Amino acid sequence: MQIETCPISQRTWLMHTLQTFIRPFKPSLVKPPSNLEKKLEWSKTGSPRLSIPRPVKRKCVVTERLVEDVWLYDLDHKSSTPKKNGRILYFCGGGFQAPPSSQHWSFVVELSRRLPHLHLTIISYPLAPRTTASTAIPALLKVYHEISSQSQRASEDLHMCGDSSGGNIALTLTLHALSTKSEVTPKSIMLISPVVDCSNSNPDMKEVNTVDPVLSTGYTGDVAIKWRGDVSPSDPTISPVEGELSLLQDRNVMVNGIIGTWDVLAPDTIRLMDRLKEIGVEGKWWVGEGQMHCFPLAWRYGLSDSVKAKDWIIDVLKQSSK
Repeated sequence: MQIETCPISQRTWLMHTLQTFIRPFKPSLVKPPSNLEKKLEWSKTGSPRLSIPRPVKRKCVVTERLVEDVWLYDLDHKSSTPKKNGRILYFCGGGFQAPPSSQHWSFVVELSRRLPHLHLTIISYPLAPRTTASTAIPALLKVYHEISSQSQRASEDLHMCGDSSGGNIALTLTLHALSTKSEVTPKSIMLISPVVDCSNSNPDMKEVNTVDPVLSTGYTGDVAIKWRGDVSPSDPTISPVEGELSLLQDRNVMVNGIIGTWDVLAPDTIRLMDRLKEIGVEGKWWVGEGQMHCFPLAWRYGLSDSVKAKDWIIDVLKQSSK
């Protein structure tokens, strides 16, 4: 495993200023809107039907489809060639409770533009509190089986990608799929500031909580409770760091990721990295000292730290999809 560490001294003053400005507002910046229940159209599984922003429609051909009662959105940038050799399944973050934000849409459009050889599919997964993990994960496994079978017939490699809570689902689904030999094996996983442990019990989180400008341990604990429902906090269904990670090495799945150390979720992800390294799972990781939760998604604001992180993600996805 290759781990690249960017020291805090390389963090730009603009990023530091932004973090200082937003810290008093945490975690209200990431809380889902209170009117989502009435505002959105829901499938029976609790998957929200998404409204596609106009800028996305201008740049991409977007195809909406309902697979196993879960809404899916295929994005193909209008500048890309029709010839594809793979597909990214993207799971957006949102505390397991919110649909993709404008930052997510900008990010996936950029992925689609820069990775013209890959289809990109956004999975609008069932959200809490309407649906909890014990219901959502089985439903998503049916979706994974259908899409992976389609990709196999089309000779496409499959790549899982997700940020924050979406990273949790991307890793969880992969581990479940690998436990069934009949399922198609993803070629790689890309995790962006993922939630990997819903117990919210890592003692190192307490220290990071004092500097995190976006999240708090109180908020992540509340989010975890809403998502896990009656599932035990240590169950791999919600805490994939506790899962059979050796399956990734057995099936040659590359696990890549990027985190910022000023993120209360980082200590759990560092534990995941240590476990993957011990097992011998291949992958590339970027650890940004002093960077905040999901900082690559802020690239559209011109923050050079975020632009570099976004470009790193794209480069790794390019290498993984050769």
